[in-house]
Amino acid sequence: MGTKSKSKPVSEPLEEVGPLILRPYETFFIIKSSLSDDEITAIVDKIKGVIEGEGGEIVAVDNWGKKKLAYEVQKERKGVYIVIHFKGPGKSIFEIERNYRITEPIIKYMTLIIDEGKLGQTAPVREEKVYSSRGRNDGQRFR
Repeated sequence: MGTKSKSKPVSEPLEEVGPLILRPYETFFIIKSSLSDDEITAIVDKIKGVIEGEGGEIVAVDNWGKKKLAYEVQKERKGVYIVIHFKGPGKSIFEIERNYRITEPIIKYMTLIIDEGKLGQTAPVREEKVYSSRGRNDGQRFR
């Protein structure tokens, strides 16, 4: 009593799609701070290998160093921040983030599409400090 599928078998090979569109991405991840420099380098090399294996082109890799986390993550208060800018096909993001999930020392990660003009600019944005002139009669700001 089952119904048969009425789809027709494909008799011709599928047309080849042109070259993959490589979009600019920024991916960053936080590694547990208790690891040695060699272990951190090995994890970064693994992620770079995944990106290149999926057809991506790495533009910049930047280690921002050990920083205090905004809140405790997996019982860690500090982490090593790594930022990678690359061009890659959209399908590569699934594999990159799958590797983040199965790599135990990686405690947080995020991947974003960025503008082509920002590709390679991995320096963190520095906020201008606001200075108070409270208690000063001349109204000058102090540092």
